[in-house]
Amino acid sequence: MKDDISSYIDEIISAIGEDSGVDREKLEKEFKKFLEYGVPPDQAKKTLVERFSSKDKSRKMLNEIKPNESSINLLCRVITINSREVRIRGEPRKIFYGLLGDESGIAPFTSWNSSLQVEKGDVIEIKNAYTREWQDNIQVNFGERTVVKKVDDDKLPEISYQPKLCKIADLHSTFGPVEVQVKILDISKREIETGGETRTVFSGVLGDETGKAQFTAWHDFKIKKNDVIRISGGYARFWKGIPQLVFDERAEVNKIDRNIEVSSEKIPLHKLVERKGGLDVVVEGTVIEIRDGSGYIERCPECKRPIQDGECRIHGKVKGVPDLRAKIVVDDGTAGIGAIIGRELTEKLIEKNLDECKKLASNNGGDAVIEILQKNLLTKLISLRGNAIGDEYGTTLIAREAEIVKQNLKEEVANLLQRVEEL
Repeated sequence: MKDDISSYIDEIISAIGEDSGVDREKLEKEFKKFLEYGVPPDQAKKTLVERFSSKDKSRKMLNEIKPNESSINLLCRVITINSREVRIRGEPRKIFYGLLGDESGIAPFTSWNSSLQVEKGDVIEIKNAYTREWQDNIQVNFGERTVVKKVDDDKLPEISYQPKLCKIADLHSTFGPVEVQVKILDISKREIETGGETRTVFSGVLGDETGKAQFTAWHDFKIKKNDVIRISGGYARFWKGIPQLVFDERAEVNKIDRNIEVSSEKIPLHKLVERKGGLDVVVEGTVIEIRDGSGYIERCPECKRPIQDGECRIHGKVKGVPDLRAKIVVDDGTAGIGAIIGRELTEKLIEKNLDECKKLASNNGGDAVIEILQKNLLTKLISLRGNAIGDEYGTTLIAREAEIVKQNLKEEVANLLQRVEEL
């Protein structure tokens, strides 16, 4: 039987071509899987030839791809590539994401193949990729059937892409090089080891009238805090939804003579959820839930994690440090997010300090503090400001500011009636 399988694999390789990039072991695995499901050998061979053959499939340009296409072939240069851990069906998996470019343009990509071995600047042939639409942009995806092969650089010459002029709020939906006019709000430098050499990296926070972003500069552009500059040729990256602008010596950075009033971005919750996070954002919503872990708690003095019955899961028996917090869910009618409110803000919202809450919890149990949180927060409209981060469990805002929004019911009713009349 093994010899029979081997002969079928030889025929498949002959049909799809020696240079297809598909290794023999993978073909054997796929072939055996068909046989296990009762598929006749000839039919299995035909299916695998159709799946992996590149014959009669011409290369597509990035500006030609459409959403929900399959079995597309591309020749691209890897402009950026990053990796992150995700959970798929409860199992951790490493995926890769970044930007691809060819003579026609740029497109984002995601590889679900954890063993992808390409680097920034590589020219690659891609066979049997597929596309999806994400945040109004077409994204290239590498699946199990996709074959990625490095080729010589001269197959695709170095291409200069014109930076796209945009605002900080646009970074989440902009791919490729960007041009922004921003004010430097904070900057620091550090030395790191990379590629066997020591490099100085500058990082901080910048912003414009629409919002803020973190930045990393791999070159000394002699910029300082409060400078207003134009950056042309930077690239946007994201960490848990927080935008980061990255630029190096290939970018143009110039000081400009204009005033920029930087503000925090006020954003509807559905937009924040789509972006999976944001830096120094302002949201409003109704408190619909007080989550477990709210109220009076005690933390481990070593790791600061909450403890239960004087026991830290890392450091064992410890003397807890008192703390107070509110873990809430807010909803604005378009989406909901979680929010964590620390001690000082929680004290302000419930008009009780930590010592009072500790005494109340000691005398009446922790539920007594929860009841105060519910009375003061549930169903109330709240305004929150802070950094929002996203993961597989949703989007959570870490509050730096929090206040109950006083509502004028007569005005709200009048506005509602006006909107109804306009329909």
